Amino acid sequence: MIKNFFLTLVAVMMLVPATLAADPEKYSEDNTYIPNTPFFGKISDNFSLSSTLRYRYLIDDPYTKKTQNYFYFQRGYITMKYKFTDKIRARFTMDFDHTNRIALRSASIGSGGELNTSTVNANDGTRGRIKYAYLEMDDFLGLNGLTATFGNYEQPGPQDYHNTIENSWLDRYYTYGFSSAVTGAMLTYNFPEKWGYVRAAVANYNGYTKAVDENKAKNFISDIWIKPPGTGITVFGWTMIDYYAANNNEAHNNVFGGGLEYKLAKMLDVGGEVDFAKNSVSEIKAASYMGYINYSPLPELLFVGQVGMMDNNTDVSDDEMLMIIGGVNYEFVSDTYIMFNLVNESFKVGGESKSNMRYNFQLLVNF
Repeated sequence: MIKNFFLTLVAVMMLVPATLAADPEKYSEDNTYIPNTPFFGKISDNFSLSSTLRYRYLIDDPYTKKTQNYFYFQRGYITMKYKFTDKIRARFTMDFDHTNRIALRSASIGSGGELNTSTVNANDGTRGRIKYAYLEMDDFLGLNGLTATFGNYEQPGPQDYHNTIENSWLDRYYTYGFSSAVTGAMLTYNFPEKWGYVRAAVANYNGYTKAVDENKAKNFISDIWIKPPGTGITVFGWTMIDYYAANNNEAHNNVFGGGLEYKLAKMLDVGGEVDFAKNSVSEIKAASYMGYINYSPLPELLFVGQVGMMDNNTDVSDDEMLMIIGGVNYEFVSDTYIMFNLVNESFKVGGESKSNMRYNFQLLVNF
C-alpha cells in the first residue's frame, strides 16, 4: 500500500511543472550575498550574523531491495559579515556536516563459498570546517568595476546557478570539478549597466581531503555571465584546468561547460546546463547534462523537477546514470521550509538495468 502510494505520488509530481528548491541565501543584482536572517539579521550597520540548519529523513530503497530509513542532521552554517567601508567587506562562515558513512555490519560465507554481507548507515558524528573566510575589495587598485577576493570563497563557474537547487538536493554530482568553496584569489569584473560579470581565479579545493601542507592540487578557473537587463535571461560559460593530484603538478582535468536560465518574476525559473571533461593522463572524456524547472504558484509554495545525466566515459556504453527528481517545498514559517523530494536513479550493473528510489524529507531553518 505504501509503495503504491509513493509510486502514484511520483507520477503526479512528474506531471506538475516541478523541481524542489529554496534560496535562503539571497543575492543582489550584482551577485553579492544578502543575509536573510529574521532573528539575528543586521546587528549593526556594519555587522550581520546568520545561521542555516538542515535536517533530513531519508528512505532509501536501493536496487538490492534492502530498504533503510534514517533521520540525521545533514548540514549547518553560521555566517558573520562585516563591512569595513563601502568598498571593503569580509565574510566568515563555519560549515558543520554529518559524517554519515556506509559501514559493514556482518559477513558470512554461504554454502556455495560466496561472501554474504550486510551494511548499516553509521553515524560518525558531526565535523566542522571553515567554509568561507575572505576579504572582498571593490574598485581594486583604483579600477572601476573590478573586485578582488582573497581567502576561502565561492568557486567561479556555475556556483550561483546551483545555489537555489542545492538547498533542496545535492545535484553537484552532475557537474565535473565543481566545488562550493575554494581557497585562493579571484578577480571579478562587473560589466556596466548590470549586464553581468567575468571572473578569473587560482585556487585549491577547500575540502577535508585536500587540507595537507604538501598539497600540489590546484585549479585555474574562469567564467562569464551575461544578464541582459529586463529580459530575465542569463547565459553563462565556464572553464577550469584541474590539477587534482596532491602529489603531482602535471596530471589534470580540462573542464568546460555552460548553461542558460530564464526567470519570470518569482513564479517560474527554468534552466539547463552541459559540462564536459577530459583527463590528461587517461584521455578519458566525460559529460554531464542537467535541466530543471521551478514553479511557484504561491509565495510560500514551490514545485520542482530536475532531470540529470552523467556519463563518466563517453567512449563506453552503458555507464551512464540518469537521475529524475520531483518535489515540493513549503515555507510554513518565515525562512523555515519543509521539503519533500523523490529521487530516482537509473543505471546498469553488469549490463542489467537497475533503479534506486529515494524519498527525502528535509527541514531547512534559517535564522
